[in-house]
Amino acid sequence: MKTLLTLATLAFASATFGAEKCPVSGKDVDVNVKSRTADGKTVFFCCPKCKVKYDKANKTK
Repeated sequence: MKTLLTLATLAFASATFGAEKCPVSGKDVDVNVKSRTADGKTVFFCCPKCKVKYDKANKTK
């Protein structure tokens, strides 16, 4: 049962991250490159360059 639950959790996480696209380039995201918006939402990017562009345009840190 524990193995089944683990597999289900991994499948859900994989589907969630796989569906996200970089808001700057439209490429698949790298979950290690992220930024927080003013409303606390986490946004993921494909690369650090896209994060910098997004942060400058949206004035986030």
